[in-house]
Amino acid sequence: MLCYNRRIPIPELEARVDAVNAETIREVCTKYIYDKSPAIAAVGPIEQLPDFNRIRSNMCWLRD
Repeated sequence: MLCYNRRIPIPELEARVDAVNAETIREVCTKYIYDKSPAIAAVGPIEQLPDFNRIRSNMCWLRD
């Protein structure tokens, strides 16, 4: 309702979900996740929580 200002019929919603493929996921991850600094929040014992710099370094990968 907020995005399209209308209710999306179930068949249209299913078609939109079915249209998602591996390339779409790859493009979204590259745009929003790859080489970005994450926001981290933790509750409770955090002794096992990795250091922020380690988490940040894992947010990028070597690409061809």
